[in-house]
Parts: sequence; C-alpha cells; structure tokens
Amino acid sequence: MTKDQIKKARTLLAKAGIKEEYKKEATVESFTDGRTVSLTEMDYPETQALFEHLENLVGQPPSEADKMKRKILSLAHEMHWELPGTVKVDMKRVNEWCESKFSAPLDNLYYLDLVKAVSAFNQVYLKYLKGI
Repeated sequence: MTKDQIKKARTLLAKAGIKEEYKKEATVESFTDGRTVSLTEMDYPETQALFEHLENLVGQPPSEADKMKRKILSLAHEMHWELPGTVKVDMKRVNEWCESKFSAPLDNLYYLDLVKAVSAFNQVYLKYLKGI
C-alpha cells in the first residue's frame, strides 16, 4: 500500500468508526486472510477490496481513478492474468505492462494516463478475444 493509500485507508477507517488500533488490525487481517495486520503490507487487490468495503460503509463512492483501475484489473482477470493457482491478478504483470506503456505502475498513473491505459488495455483485451 502506498503512502497516499494509507492516508485514504486511515481516513475511511475513522469515518467507519474503526478508530482503535486493535480494530484496524482485525479489519486488515480479515482482508488479507490472516497474512498481516499492517496496512503497509497489503497488496493491491486486498487494498482495493478494503477500500470498496469501507466506502460502502461510509457511503463514499469510488473515485473515477479507482473505477478505471478496477476496469483494468477486471480485464486482466478476463484474460487470466492471475497468479498461478489463485484468482488474484498478477499485479507484477499488470504493472510491467503499465510501465512499458506509461512509464509508471498502475497505482502511480495520473488521471489522464489512466484514461489512456483503459483504452489501450481494452485493445489488448480485444486482441485476446480474437485469439480465442
């Protein structure tokens, strides 16, 4: 989780009434299947699931940038860009693709680059479908 994501997570946790450290740790632990209690150690899919849950709790809609990132991850799932033996998106592969096209990993893309990335990733997806 990036520094900006940690700030967002702490804000959402507070808005959701999860202010005590032990409650925050229990929440993180539930979203990482017991792997960690630390926000900084959460991976991208875990972070997005946590944000979606907390945003639903506090009634805050996801940002346009979050929607675009989720679109890319959804298409990556459709193309089976997943870690072997899991249903988790292979973020290394997605980030390498983003870096090759936009010189930054998915989480570091600016809004305008995200717009371009969604369009470009749609083209990759269409080529994938033609190959089936």
